[in-house]
Amino acid sequence: MTKKVVRPRIQDREERKPKYFHNLVKKVEQRKWEQEIVYERKLVKERSKEDHLYADKDKFVTSAYKKKLAEQAKWMEEERLPQLREEKDDVS
Repeated sequence: MTKKVVRPRIQDREERKPKYFHNLVKKVEQRKWEQEIVYERKLVKERSKEDHLYADKDKFVTSAYKKKLAEQAKWMEEERLPQLREEKDDVS
């Protein structure tokens, strides 16, 4: 007969990790990116309505905004790759 090892509760809590927490974190991150993209598209649409007012003005884009756009593009590409694999592997 095997004996169970009795551990203190604190040590037992430290060793156990939540099963599904990492999935929740990934979903939160995904939804955040999706909401950010939707918001950006909304802003672009609003700006396009006012473009005729500022046609003769220079447009300035900060390096932080460029970095953010690059991150969004990278995320979109990462999201698109599994979809392309599924379409490629689809038998029907």
